[in-house]
This record gives sequence, structure tokens and C-alpha cells, in this order.
Amino acid sequence: MYFIIYIEKIIKQLAPSEFNGRVYSILSKYANLLNNGEQENSVKYFEDKLLELRKEYDWRDNRTYMNVVPAEHKSACFNFCLALANKPFERKRLDLDTGFRGLILDLCTYWFSCLKANEQTLILTTSWDIKLFEKLYKKTIDSYTQTHNKRVYIVEVGPSGFFLRYPY
Repeated sequence: MYFIIYIEKIIKQLAPSEFNGRVYSILSKYANLLNNGEQENSVKYFEDKLLELRKEYDWRDNRTYMNVVPAEHKSACFNFCLALANKPFERKRLDLDTGFRGLILDLCTYWFSCLKANEQTLILTTSWDIKLFEKLYKKTIDSYTQTHNKRVYIVEVGPSGFFLRYPY
């Protein structure tokens, strides 16, 4: 339970106020479904809700003051970015479905093009591989956060709950 409160605190610090309650409620319901042994329903619920968020916040005239990655449309650059990986860690992007590998490629493009605007990124992923992360992606994220004074949080959302994977 403590960790859910910690994740809620991170979301409230990072996300725009009109958005953070929705993200937290999705994560809470996902956790409740998992705790009740409804793993199949929880995964379906989580993927459906991520798709809803993408459709709602991914439009050209974005008035929510946030970016969603991956997205179907490029919008203006904002201070906050929500990045979503809902497939196995090493999966490349296919439409809006992606693993962490495909997501990080999109994120690097986003970070480069929105360097002045973006300050904070929250990455939610349903799959994690610490060895591959440290070997292939950690240096890139460390460089982005340290060189440009940005904040990036990676949270794994899985059957056992929520785990802050970055920063350590």
C-alpha cells in the first residue's frame, strides 16, 4: 500500500492537475483487480484505459498541456510527457502498441524536438528487463536528465503492483 501512495505522490508532482487524478485512479483500479486475483481482467482494463487516454490526449490542438508518447499525431511541446509501453520490453512500436524499446526511440525523438519545453516525463511500462535497460537505455536517460536538468520516472505496472524502476 505504501508504494501506491508513493506512486500517487510522483504522479501528483509531475502530471497536470486535471490529469493526475485520472492516471492514479486507473492505476488504483488496476491494482485492485490484481489483488482480487483478476489478472486477465486487469490487463485488459489497463490496456483499454491506456488506449482511452491516448485517444483523449492525442490530438493536434492539445489543450491539456501535456504530451503522450507514442501518439498518432504530433502536437505542440509541453512541460509534461506521459509515455506508455504496454507490450514486452524488447518489442518495437506497431501503431500505438510498443514495448520499452520502441517507446524509448519515440521518446528520444520527442525529447530532442521538445528539449526546451519538456521538463518531466513519466514512463509507465508493463514489462521490465533490468539487464537490457542498464546495457542499452540507462546512459541515454541519465544523459538527458543530467545534462539538461530534466526529470524522468519509470514505473513498471505489473501483476505484483507498481515498481519505481528509474531513478534508482
